[in-house]
Amino acid sequence: MTGVVKSSGDELPLMGVNVIEEGTTNGVVTNMNGEYSIDVAQDAVLLFSYLGFEEQEIEINGRSTVDITMVNNLETLDDVVVVGYGTQRKSDLTGAVSVLDADEVQKVSNSDVSQLLQGRTAGVTVTADGQPGAGANVRIRGVSTFGDSQPLYIVDGVPVGTSIRDFNPNDIETIQVLKDASAGAIYGSRAANGVVIITTKQGTKNTPLQIQYSGYYGIDEVAQRIPVLGREDYQMISNEKRMNAGQPLIPGNDPSSDLYVDNIDTDWQSVGLKSGSRQNHNIGLSGGGENITYNASLDYFKNEGVFVGNGPDYERYSGRINTVMEKGRFKISPSLYYTHSFENSLTFRGDVLTGGRPPLINDLVNAIPTLGVYDPENEGGYAGTSSEIHQEIVLNVPGINSLFTNNVEVDRIFAIINPEFKIIDNEDHQLTYKLNTSYDKTHVRSFSFVPEFEMGYFFGSGKSLLDDNSAIYTVGLVENTLNYNTSLGQHTFDIVLGQTFQKNTTVLRSAHSEDLPKPYYPVLSNGVNQTVGGQEIESSLASYFGRLNYNFDDRYLLTATVRRDGSSRFKEENRWGTFPSLALGWRINNEEFFNVSEDVVSNLKLRASYGELGNQNIGDYLYQAVINRNIPYNFNLDRVLGGLQTSVVSEDIVWETTTSLDIGLDATLFSRKIDVTLDYYERETVDILVGVPIPWSTGSVNVNPLVNAGSIRNSGFEAEVTYHHNNSEDFNFDLSANVSTINNEVLALGGNQEPISGAGSRTQVGREVGEHFGFVYDGIFQTQAEIDEHAFQPGAAPGDVRFRDLSGDGEINADDRTFLGSALPSVTYGLNFTANYKRFDFTLFTSGAAGYYINSRLYRSLMLSTGYINAHEDILNRWTPENTDTDIPRVVADDPNGNARDSNRPGWLQKGDYLRINTISLGYSLPEDLFGNSLNSLRVYGTVQNLHTFQYYKGYNPDFNSGILEPGFDNGTYPRPRTFMLGVDVSF
Repeated sequence: MTGVVKSSGDELPLMGVNVIEEGTTNGVVTNMNGEYSIDVAQDAVLLFSYLGFEEQEIEINGRSTVDITMVNNLETLDDVVVVGYGTQRKSDLTGAVSVLDADEVQKVSNSDVSQLLQGRTAGVTVTADGQPGAGANVRIRGVSTFGDSQPLYIVDGVPVGTSIRDFNPNDIETIQVLKDASAGAIYGSRAANGVVIITTKQGTKNTPLQIQYSGYYGIDEVAQRIPVLGREDYQMISNEKRMNAGQPLIPGNDPSSDLYVDNIDTDWQSVGLKSGSRQNHNIGLSGGGENITYNASLDYFKNEGVFVGNGPDYERYSGRINTVMEKGRFKISPSLYYTHSFENSLTFRGDVLTGGRPPLINDLVNAIPTLGVYDPENEGGYAGTSSEIHQEIVLNVPGINSLFTNNVEVDRIFAIINPEFKIIDNEDHQLTYKLNTSYDKTHVRSFSFVPEFEMGYFFGSGKSLLDDNSAIYTVGLVENTLNYNTSLGQHTFDIVLGQTFQKNTTVLRSAHSEDLPKPYYPVLSNGVNQTVGGQEIESSLASYFGRLNYNFDDRYLLTATVRRDGSSRFKEENRWGTFPSLALGWRINNEEFFNVSEDVVSNLKLRASYGELGNQNIGDYLYQAVINRNIPYNFNLDRVLGGLQTSVVSEDIVWETTTSLDIGLDATLFSRKIDVTLDYYERETVDILVGVPIPWSTGSVNVNPLVNAGSIRNSGFEAEVTYHHNNSEDFNFDLSANVSTINNEVLALGGNQEPISGAGSRTQVGREVGEHFGFVYDGIFQTQAEIDEHAFQPGAAPGDVRFRDLSGDGEINADDRTFLGSALPSVTYGLNFTANYKRFDFTLFTSGAAGYYINSRLYRSLMLSTGYINAHEDILNRWTPENTDTDIPRVVADDPNGNARDSNRPGWLQKGDYLRINTISLGYSLPEDLFGNSLNSLRVYGTVQNLHTFQYYKGYNPDFNSGILEPGFDNGTYPRPRTFMLGVDVSF
């Protein structure tokens, strides 16, 4: 039996239609041309099924060819969206929910699912660097807390916390982002920062075994190089600094010295950076019969970083099996996931690399060119700076990264068992009970070994150091829910009632040993001075919740939700919080007065929501005063140890609560070619935990105890627009764009509303979180007369920066500092274009942000007028008596004028606006007749990831990870590599 399956709307062939012989597991899937071929009996009945189309039964009656046209099913075309504890038609949603295209998301190579959200939906900001295995910082609708601002992740109905790195992106079937109170209120105290719901792939009923393989291999390159000085220019600038300060030249830079270095010119970025690689291999098996379906996967991912030495690298093995078993009114969906990962972290030991070192990427770029890489005379074999020759404190990064070992090994098992029973099941009423249980256990081993080494006069260790630590995280969940659905005429009700209990246990163990003998065999028992430590932490969350979804005549929609949470992270009197929400929707297009043709407007919905969400992700035992049992005291000349409370804590801390208002519009236009979603939101968070200063006289070692004193408001607009062009047999495409704005304001900080200072930033009531703060640049002093006429500025000389006297007191001092610009992007956006032409497919994905400034530690360190690290090429345009037409001050040792202070001098704050071409991918699906019956499909593709970033910023990544209170401070970020990949997708 052969034939072709087409769509009724456009007469285009349908690929992937299930063709099953009724009553058997004999079946096939249509190819790209909609063709199928199956061996069946002459009196057989064929079942044709495909998502979005009505299922059809066709009697063969002895025929050898049957072509069919499948009819669109408007009910299934109205996408079903996964929401908390259930599903809804997208047209019935009253909250702000974004649905991501999992297929498009998976075209990006990343180890962390959260990074896949970048640029895909309005209101979601993702910042990350390029380090293998590094997590992303995800913020939904702005900064609403001074603590952990990550969203809550839900995987197959189970909360997994605020980190999702251990999960395999290839397992994802759907991703929904819940952004407002109505959508997230069902999760109560955990939803204040938004919710990301992930559903993994399931099997399909009455489908024979399908085997799929997908894999790719890619090369990572650091496309950007920071332009720094070579040997001659470095020595010239260094000598000029010394001479301007009246100091003797450094011997290694003094041409008249016997120690002058003229035979070494190290390009540290060439030496310390290399080509990295990434690869992924995934095997999926799926299928099912009448009563059971299954989906299993095995996955391997490896990413070797671009640093020379022991990392950073990341490797992960994972396996998942999902099954669904149904019989009559009973259904159970067990799921089991296991992952093992091994990460060579980027080496850093603050106890060895002392002096407040920056991240290693900064040290690599800062290193002076007159230092070599190797020195066989040093313990370990790597060179370091000499106090006699170089008089510098710079780090040999390839050496350190090769000598040190620093890795993290993770084993995680995640199991779900969720039986459900339909107590009532008829046309008018359905009542279902579901028990959802999960067990999530993670073992983490952190291993760090530092051999004995010497690397110049500042860096070294006279003994080896070994730390072997472990952590066990266990999370158990039990949920009971009742779901009742009924339709009474034009009234439809969907009611959910539930109870949950979750317990978290953490066991931490630490072990240290040192001075291990050579040759090294790094196990703890081989060293001396062995120490151990440990702690155990427990917390629990108990909840009750209910939700009513009401639909009248497919015109008027109502969602009412309430959740009551009790958390052990608060004392008994403050343990419980209640979080309600209410949302209304109006499907205007279904009104009788709306006489616009459905071909023009097929959906027009106005919605509004208001509610409260909580945040209990604040750490454990913060409300408990504890006794320090090791306080020494002298009684009659005898030293004794006693106990004393040495830290003041607030025992009355309560929930951080976010109040959310959202007004939105959803529209589908012009024969479903255009989808539009518009939202305006306001979110105000109160009772934010913030450190409020107290006097030292209290005797507390913590003079900034946490209290519920802060308040922040975020507001903005969001827009998402998608255009579908799918009425051509050869060429079809989708074009989607999203944009969001944000306005952030701090409303309260507690105490006397004292501002909170960060790295070149200040958080103050009435302003944004972490605004840049400092002195105002007012040009360069050209003459001594200008200095004399200006407000008193200690240490100033011609060629130094002139700062503005804002206070008018005739002196440049701390009173002249002011706010210098936003550190938070005011606009973020994304654009995704996908197209198919015959057997070719193409993807272009871009994203960006605008309206903020960056304070770069790396650039500022390379432009210091003092100090003796290397310098940026921009410094060659410094002020000199011969070069006065410049905005770069003179170079002088010790910087007597404070040219390097926080200010808005050129380069100190750089525009963060950027547009990144994230993905360009071109694929080709080979004709199925090339393979006979051995393959269903074969697609090959090439992808370029992070092709180019259009940016003003002179650092590596304008979308770097940063702290909450200093969002514009780039402390030093691992370069985001450009990746060239080749891949294949095969279906058997």
